[in-house]
Amino acid sequence: MKGVVTAVFAAFFCLSGCAFHANQKAEISYPFLLSVVHVNDTHSHLESETILLNINGIATKAEIGGYPRMATKIKELQASKANTLTLNAGDTFQGTPYYSLFKGKADSDMLNMISWDALELGNHEFDDGDVALAAFLNDLNIKNILAANIEARSGSVLSGKFKPYFIKEFNGEKVGVVGIDTKQKTKASSNPSSAITFYDEVATAQKYIDELKTYGVNKIVLLSHVGLRNDKAYAAQLSGVDIIIGGDSHSLMGDFSVVGLQSHEKSYPFQTQDRDGKKVCIGHAWQYGYAIGAMDVAFDANGVVTDCSGAATLLLGETFTQKDTQGQDVPIKSATQNEIVSLLNRLPQTAIVKKDEETKRKLANYKERFDEQKRIVIGKADEFIGHTRIPETTDGKKILARGSDIVPLVAKSFYELSNRADACIQNGGGVRTSVDEGDVTIATAYTLLPFSNTLFEIDMYGSEIKQVLEDALSNYLDNGGSGGSFPYAYGLRYDVNTQAKQNNRILNLEIKNRANGEWERVGANKMYVIVTNSYIAAGKDGYTTFKRVQDERGVGVDTYLDYALSFVRYVEKLTREGKKLEKLPSEEHCVKSYNHPRFLK
Repeated sequence: MKGVVTAVFAAFFCLSGCAFHANQKAEISYPFLLSVVHVNDTHSHLESETILLNINGIATKAEIGGYPRMATKIKELQASKANTLTLNAGDTFQGTPYYSLFKGKADSDMLNMISWDALELGNHEFDDGDVALAAFLNDLNIKNILAANIEARSGSVLSGKFKPYFIKEFNGEKVGVVGIDTKQKTKASSNPSSAITFYDEVATAQKYIDELKTYGVNKIVLLSHVGLRNDKAYAAQLSGVDIIIGGDSHSLMGDFSVVGLQSHEKSYPFQTQDRDGKKVCIGHAWQYGYAIGAMDVAFDANGVVTDCSGAATLLLGETFTQKDTQGQDVPIKSATQNEIVSLLNRLPQTAIVKKDEETKRKLANYKERFDEQKRIVIGKADEFIGHTRIPETTDGKKILARGSDIVPLVAKSFYELSNRADACIQNGGGVRTSVDEGDVTIATAYTLLPFSNTLFEIDMYGSEIKQVLEDALSNYLDNGGSGGSFPYAYGLRYDVNTQAKQNNRILNLEIKNRANGEWERVGANKMYVIVTNSYIAAGKDGYTTFKRVQDERGVGVDTYLDYALSFVRYVEKLTREGKKLEKLPSEEHCVKSYNHPRFLK
């Protein structure tokens, strides 16, 4: 143990300014200790948000995450640990109005408040194309932008903006970091240009691991954006990888049962073996800056991992609320507050973290500008576009025989922003208001769609699409659910008979062929892609088949596209084309008829 401590402090003081001759390697006692601090999938969640925990058996709301807390915690870890790598596994933007409104500039300013060793490109970095990504990268103060399996053609705006790997030396000990992005998802769901070529993840990783070894690097980190399941699979296929720091799957690792959270993997780090039977340590840090991963890895003199440990730690605020006897959220009493703070500070997987003041001030500038941006006019509505959850009820001005006029338009905006969708399904209660005639602002969109939802794509058979619609109706009609579960759509149309028996209420289901615009009967055994919002994609509001098909087949892709942004983009496109927002033509409304006499016999 004495040798370990000696190694740690020697390395620390060297990093702090201790000088060695250029080619002289300091005496190191083994094992060599490396600390990796990491985050992933922040998705423009710049501010603190609220999370519901279960503390001492009581439902308790707490603040979590935000860049000001991330900055504090990362700086603390960098100062307290020696031989530290600070890594970001990608998908830094897309998912909140901060990206929608500031196009990556707010994200780059927040990232620049932290000292990173490397950033791996995720699939969402390519969402708005090569030019937008190049502008984002130009704004970053991060030296090492990684993506080994992506190549930008010479002359491309992205040429020279990223590289396969980098090497960091600690007191003579070399550590190599190779970056790998998810190939198929980036090509299919984002918007890279034809100047960008993608290569196989495993073959490319092995190529550069082998190249690093020719330079005498025997400690190698794979900084990946391929998801935890793939990280586990890739580890077994690779030779020479020691650590995998990942993202994309938004995986919470560690045991969080003490605060009522269910993790995706109970261990952090997850320990497995490479192709040669050598230890590999894998770490993810959940999502949205809610947690920081800190992994400590010990290497022997040959660069073989002998041990790894650590935790992904939730970044919590110091104030909490619980429901009173009237069901209202109220601040907890001082004694309970102290008890909770003491408990959370004792746990390695939770921490009370104060906000970094400089980062907080920088973010406040964007918050102020965000409030101003919401007033920007993006288009005009040609008429009052009414909303009611259930057909044959009023929107406040008249009875809508086929239900909401605005929800199908919202569904169309989702459909148009999705690259893969054959149709969109949207619950009526997920849209909150009618749209008045006249100016449409950004605030209109975020009033219409006020939740923190994203667009979610699910591969489904036609029979499953029909069942989703039946589930939604049954939730309202049979299970005492809200009328908000009533299903609306774009690219689908159907007759509804609420008087029929369960699972027999959706009739004459048709889908619009995206290629030619023709309507055709939905094929029960044909596979389609449905885009929806992330809330009902999880099976909420009665949409249970959405969840079932994902559980059974592992299908489903969260695009992390802000769902309100979809509506903003749709209105902006109309404005560019010289058009106003108006109701869909009758033949495109999803509800062909509601309780029509011919179906009630």
